[in-house]
Amino acid sequence: MKHRILIALCLSPAFVVGCSSTEDYVDDVNEIQEQVIKASNSIGSDVNASKKEIVDELEGAKAEADEAVSELEDVDVPSEAEEGHEQLIKGFEHLEKLYADVQKQVESGSGAAFEELRSEGTRIDKEIDSALDQINKQLGLE
Repeated sequence: MKHRILIALCLSPAFVVGCSSTEDYVDDVNEIQEQVIKASNSIGSDVNASKKEIVDELEGAKAEADEAVSELEDVDVPSEAEEGHEQLIKGFEHLEKLYADVQKQVESGSGAAFEELRSEGTRIDKEIDSALDQINKQLGLE
């Protein structure tokens, strides 16, 4: 999955006062999402993976998405980014549910599991990207 990384730039003295909080927030969100991206990219990366290995990869990605939700709920969010941040949390909650659903399908032998992962994963990826775009706009980081 492709996720845009937030980048904070503090260019003028007027931004310096609030910049530390924004920079900390951006750094936290980047760090949190990087772990999910890494786990997500591991799913199905080995075409010769056994069913157990795929289930383990899905379980790991689900755990990372769950951890991301918990960590995002604990992040100190700048007030101007609260709306986008809530959407970001929802995106990772949807991702966690997707991994759980696909894991059940793989365990039951359903052949449609990876189709759901691909189609629903694409939709959730767009949802997360949209939330990140909204946060960037709200923080004036475009």
